[in-house]
Amino acid sequence: MKKIEKTKKKTMTISVVLAAVAVAAAGGILYAQQRDTPPRSPSSAGVDDIVELEMLTHTEVYDKIHNKGFTSVLIVNGGTEERGPHDVLAGHSIMARHHAVEMAKRLGKTLVAPVLPMDVNATGLREGTDQPGSVQLPADVFKAVKMAEVESMSFNGFKDIFVMGDHGGGQAMMREAAEEMDKKLSPKGVRVYYISDFYNKTHDDIDLYLYEHKLPIGGHGAMMETSEMLSFEPAPGAYVRPIYKTVPFDPTGVTPEQWKTARDARMARQAALGAGNATAAAGAGRGQGAGSAGGGRGRPQDPNAPPRVNNGLTGDPHPSTKELGKIFAEITVNNGVNEIRKLQSERHAATQP
Repeated sequence: MKKIEKTKKKTMTISVVLAAVAVAAAGGILYAQQRDTPPRSPSSAGVDDIVELEMLTHTEVYDKIHNKGFTSVLIVNGGTEERGPHDVLAGHSIMARHHAVEMAKRLGKTLVAPVLPMDVNATGLREGTDQPGSVQLPADVFKAVKMAEVESMSFNGFKDIFVMGDHGGGQAMMREAAEEMDKKLSPKGVRVYYISDFYNKTHDDIDLYLYEHKLPIGGHGAMMETSEMLSFEPAPGAYVRPIYKTVPFDPTGVTPEQWKTARDARMARQAALGAGNATAAAGAGRGQGAGSAGGGRGRPQDPNAPPRVNNGLTGDPHPSTKELGKIFAEITVNNGVNEIRKLQSERHAATQP
């Protein structure tokens, strides 16, 4: 009896994962149909210039992997969630795709796996939501899908697989998936890496840029995302509606100086930990309080503050520009490329006699 129940449970788990993969595939197809550029062909762009896996034929992929040395692939996760009345729901996927393509071109010999347009903990999604449109997966299903993506890339012949994401909710699951698949696949000569700096260092670097240039810091649907989507949109209003210049928003609840104080304390703690000084690290971590979550992301509202707008937008997007978006995109791409090169160098050095 126990054996039957165990078999049923295993079958149900597999069914859930397969269903999630099917949903993800459907979402990927829908997103591909809605992308800012039509599918490319050799007549509009040389095959040698295409780095998006889904825009190649299987024979072209084989040639790139086995004859031209394209043995690295980027798995960059997107997401579908609200980010205020002004930014379209596909923001995470749009930014993930643009960053991934640019990273692949700079790294060389690298392709980009299809961007999954869903993650965990999508903002605004709840039963009876008044901010509809978001899509999310349970954490365990999301992790299983990422592991399935990695396995698929290994079956395809890639030897270095890099996992990262544009949305904060699934970072822990992506790290776990990459670590577990690396243990499974490394005996076969396939290495799997989680790229933390693509998201974590990028948010901190961009918040610091905003602080140094006296621009609004942090938030959701605010300066960073709105500026990048302005820089990527193929026509005015395609990704960011013109109301971004005047749309009402809820404040982050953190002043620039509070954010800077918290960041300095966090950096001091990290430096102390890196030096093996746990006592100093504990002292440096005290009193971080305000701003420790990236300029007020997810911070409780001050009870003395004015009534909330509650339109899905936290932080001020009004000063956003295409020029700032290009700067922020460059920060993201550089952080991802630099960490990938560092990890590759470390692994290469570790394998030398």
